[in-house]
Amino acid sequence: MIDDSVLRLTAAGLRLAPAGVEWDVVKVGRHWGVRAIEQIAELGAVAVDPSRREPLLYFFVPKGSAANWNVPQTTALGRESYVVLPPTRKEEPPGPYWLVPQQKGLTSAADLQRALESVR
Repeated sequence: MIDDSVLRLTAAGLRLAPAGVEWDVVKVGRHWGVRAIEQIAELGAVAVDPSRREPLLYFFVPKGSAANWNVPQTTALGRESYVVLPPTRKEEPPGPYWLVPQQKGLTSAADLQRALESVR
C-alpha cells in the first residue's frame, strides 16, 4: 500500500506527497507504460497524470530505486521530489487518478526496467 500519511495539500486541494521517503516514482509516457504493464507479473500502484498531451504514468517503486535508475524516456523521482497523488478511490478522469489502486503497493524496479526495455 502506498502510504500517503506524509501529505501536503496544494491550494487546489490536491494531495502532494514526498518521493524518496516511503517510495520512489518512475514517470513514463502512457503508451509505453501501458505496454510495459502487460509484462509485469506483480504490478504495484500506478497513477495517471492526464494533464499533458500524452498522459504520464507514475509507477511506485521501492525507496532508493530512483538513485540508480537509467532508462531512456523515463524520469525517476526520489528524494527532494514531490508527486501529486489522486484521491484514494479515484479510478477515472478528470484529473489525476489510479490506474492500479494504491493498495497494490510497489512494483519491483528491476521488473519495471525489464518490462520497459522489452517494449522499446
